[in-house]
Amino acid sequence: MTDSDTPLNGPLTLLDKGTRHRMIAMALLRMLLSIGILIAVFVITPPDDIANGRFGIGLFTAFVLLAALVAWEMYRTLNDPVPEVRAATSLLVLVTAIVILFALAYAGMSSANPDAFTEPLGKSDAVYFAVTTLSTTGFGDITALSEPARWVVTTQMLFDLVLLVGLARVFMLVAKAGRARQKRT
Repeated sequence: MTDSDTPLNGPLTLLDKGTRHRMIAMALLRMLLSIGILIAVFVITPPDDIANGRFGIGLFTAFVLLAALVAWEMYRTLNDPVPEVRAATSLLVLVTAIVILFALAYAGMSSANPDAFTEPLGKSDAVYFAVTTLSTTGFGDITALSEPARWVVTTQMLFDLVLLVGLARVFMLVAKAGRARQKRT
């Protein structure tokens, strides 16, 4: 089987093996750097800052920034020389952003009201809870007790199911459009 016979028949397959590996390595590096920045923001943001009276404003701002990140990643995927790789790395960055967004919300809610969950949530507990909610595992060791906490958890469940499945589909379509655009030019 030659490179031109592979299922991905685009610019990536026309490159020599070394260039292909460099492009993939750069995509992975870009993804790891983006995830690293998101984690750094999570680590340096104190839960008390989230828990103050501006919690709703902060959450709204976070969702607006997440929407901007989605739009930016779609634009970059559409214009990337290898849109399929960009789409995959973009989805991983966006999943990380969603987990961090909800983990910050849970840590802030727990800081403001330690009785909001079955146990007070530190940042690592909040990440754990956000990931178990995202994966729909729900071990039951941590549950939301207060009404606002339950609303945020419900929002995450709906957000995860609808948006992540939708985002995966949209990024596949954007990558396909990017590939079609390359073939036209």
